[in-house]
Amino acid sequence: MIREVLLAVRLTSSIYFFILSFGVDQKERGVFMALIAVYFSLSALTYFSDSRFREAGKFLDIPFLPSLIYLSGTSISVFALIPSIVLHTRRNAPLSLILLVIGLMLTAFYYHSNVIQMLSVMVLMLSSPVSALVPDLTALIKKEKEEKENLRKSYKRLISDYGRWERDRRELEAISFLIDTSTESPDVRDFLKRVKERFGIKRVHILPKREIGSEDSYMDRERGLLSVPVRLEEGGAVVIFEMEEAVQLNDDLVVSILRKAGRMINLYIQGFTDEAYPGKAINIV
Repeated sequence: MIREVLLAVRLTSSIYFFILSFGVDQKERGVFMALIAVYFSLSALTYFSDSRFREAGKFLDIPFLPSLIYLSGTSISVFALIPSIVLHTRRNAPLSLILLVIGLMLTAFYYHSNVIQMLSVMVLMLSSPVSALVPDLTALIKKEKEEKENLRKSYKRLISDYGRWERDRRELEAISFLIDTSTESPDVRDFLKRVKERFGIKRVHILPKREIGSEDSYMDRERGLLSVPVRLEEGGAVVIFEMEEAVQLNDDLVVSILRKAGRMINLYIQGFTDEAYPGKAINIV
């Protein structure tokens, strides 16, 4: 595609100089026309030839364009360099820089008598390679923005995954603690005392019940109490965890583990059949 564009630019430049040739002196017109013909012929030759001539054809603009601009004798013809400068900027930076320097020199040559015009044309010349880089800069900025957005999303996912992994780790450690403690504790008091120390519980109460209607636990957030009904082989009980701070009930993991710990008393207690037990709390402090 770039070769087609380059040929089209050179064809357009050749037509432009061909039109200008009618304003050139009769003595110089032959040389001017011949130079235009050679320029376009070599451009077409490099387009249709193999790769050996294509590499050399990239440099056709350096000898021919400045010569045609000079022979045209028209100051406005320096603008014919701009399409070639823009075209080569993204693909051959050294070649574009050479054409830019030549353009600035020709601008100084033609417009030296008018500083304002000279500076304005020079600014236009300098802005031409910048304009060619705008699509690349825009694509780079867009790519950087997309990378930042992807990085932000990845960071959010990482934080979310880390939070989930951390919770799973804490839960696994807590469950492992309950299993180990249940196998090491000789009685329910020792078991609940270790649970109380591990999770910072103020007191634990076991309230015997003849019957348990519902096994749903209950939280009193104002007083910091968690009640866990437990169905035993004979009757039941309610294990009440009294927190040091009511805010501890906001930790769902702690509440979940304490529920499990409360229900594990059936590993030690078969039931409360003694008439003295129902309604009388067993306190673990």
